[in-house]
Amino acid sequence: MTSLERLAAFKPDTCSSGAGGIDWSSIGSASAMSAFCGIMAGFVFAGIVVVIGERNPTQGDGHASRALRLMLPCFVGLATASYLYALTSGELVCTRGITEQLFSGAILAGDAVVVIVALAWLLPAYGRNTHGTVGFFRGLIQFAAQFSTLMVTVSASGFTNSILRHNAAGWADALIWGSGALACTAVFYFWRKPLPTAPSTLPTGQTATQWRDEVLLNRRVHIASWTTLYIGGILAVASGIAVGIPYTHWAALPAWLVYTLGEASLLLPGSIIVAAVWAVPRE
Repeated sequence: MTSLERLAAFKPDTCSSGAGGIDWSSIGSASAMSAFCGIMAGFVFAGIVVVIGERNPTQGDGHASRALRLMLPCFVGLATASYLYALTSGELVCTRGITEQLFSGAILAGDAVVVIVALAWLLPAYGRNTHGTVGFFRGLIQFAAQFSTLMVTVSASGFTNSILRHNAAGWADALIWGSGALACTAVFYFWRKPLPTAPSTLPTGQTATQWRDEVLLNRRVHIASWTTLYIGGILAVASGIAVGIPYTHWAALPAWLVYTLGEASLLLPGSIIVAAVWAVPRE
């Protein structure tokens, strides 16, 4: 079949007909999601500008720097997610649009938690950690992390069942929900686990509190920020690759590929969420 014959045989499918048991239009919601991610990215960028331009107490400079290191990859990720959602809004192949939105949603789920962790670091940076405010933010982070993990689990399960026309294998559903439960447990564990005690020998002039913030938590923030950036980049590249695959390949995806993509869309943002919770400030 020539390229002209393929073009003549192509029939647009924007998920609006309910054909094949797909009763949700990811393409129809993409424009609104693109605007939502763009607004979030704008707020994060405004926060970056304010933090850079605002003078903070000397003892809070390290905390502000940690907040910036978390906000910068979030800005990149949310702006990228907005762009990817905008691409999905122009889709004419339903299964491809569902796959693209799967990756964009994974970026949004992970970055949303990292943004809250970054805001929590601004509290000690500007002396706003009195009256249990940091403790409240820690509770908020736990709630947001658990909610985001649940949402990516539901999204992964919905993806496999949508693409496979509600004929996903029972073990695949069990694997996704089991992985989601494991991720939720890891979020709670790393949020709840107390920090290790400071070494018995510290550099001259360094206190246990300074070691905790400037060495231990600083390292965790470093890991969380790069995890956010790298995994967000992997998901963005995967979505870009999906866009470039011709429509002829989306008629019937192999089950093993659908299961792999569904599990990856849970584990990758789950890694961002766990790393972010691991790097939360302490009272």
